[in-house]
Amino acid sequence: MPINTTTLESNLTTKINNTSGTTDAKEFLLLGKAVESLSNSTAIGSADIDFGSYKITYSNNYATLNDLPNASTYHGMFAHVHAEAAAYYSHAGAWYKLVNYDTSGNLTVSGNLTVNGTTTTINSTTLDVDDLNITVAKGAADAAAANGAGLTVDGASANITYTSATDTWDFNKAITGTYTNLNPVVNTANVVTSQVIDMTKPMHHFNMTGNTAFSGVSVAAGRTSMMILDTTATPHTPTWGSDIKWPAATEPTWTDSRYWVVSFTCKDSTTILASAQGYTI
Repeated sequence: MPINTTTLESNLTTKINNTSGTTDAKEFLLLGKAVESLSNSTAIGSADIDFGSYKITYSNNYATLNDLPNASTYHGMFAHVHAEAAAYYSHAGAWYKLVNYDTSGNLTVSGNLTVNGTTTTINSTTLDVDDLNITVAKGAADAAAANGAGLTVDGASANITYTSATDTWDFNKAITGTYTNLNPVVNTANVVTSQVIDMTKPMHHFNMTGNTAFSGVSVAAGRTSMMILDTTATPHTPTWGSDIKWPAATEPTWTDSRYWVVSFTCKDSTTILASAQGYTI
């Protein structure tokens, strides 16, 4: 049967302060034994106390961090620090601040944040990042491991993707705007026998080490490309695939010059319009 300590204390006080009635020694003895028994069985600090489904209501409020008790002595303790407007718990000899929402539901993490999981979803209309660089494919061992890394715009199927095989950034949408100070990568090679002109690359510089047959690849309407062609001192003779068309159906006389600047423009997916200007240096 649970003991009502309030009633026990009241009865004992009444007996002690009673001036009109009589209280014999036996009653005092029984009441004293009851208090002693209750004290020995549930003394706070000497044993665990099981309150079952009942609640304990108390204020564990400390004015400042300096007012908190020793974290090692009270390992596992939870407390509120009023000056910090936050809750703290003790562990391994130190007090740790618990992350909590403010009255508006906002959450601020003052230290580093590590999220371990498969998917991290941010439902936010604005994302601001102070850092000057965003790293993707973090921990990739090499370029092959980072293949496919990039940026995707949902709904538009727009991608900026890194391709390790060509060590390039690939855009699947057209780029528009004003371009200044661009330095396109030049595809430079010594060529002999046969060579394709990749129409996705803006610049080519080919040194012929033998007679070479040229043809276009990745041909699509509107694509353009430039080529510096060195037929070398021998000179070697280039030939051109049927997809490459010259003005008035007349191919330049390649022996007239050693160096040539050749421009290519795709009329459609099968035809490349070409023109050439020769230089002797």
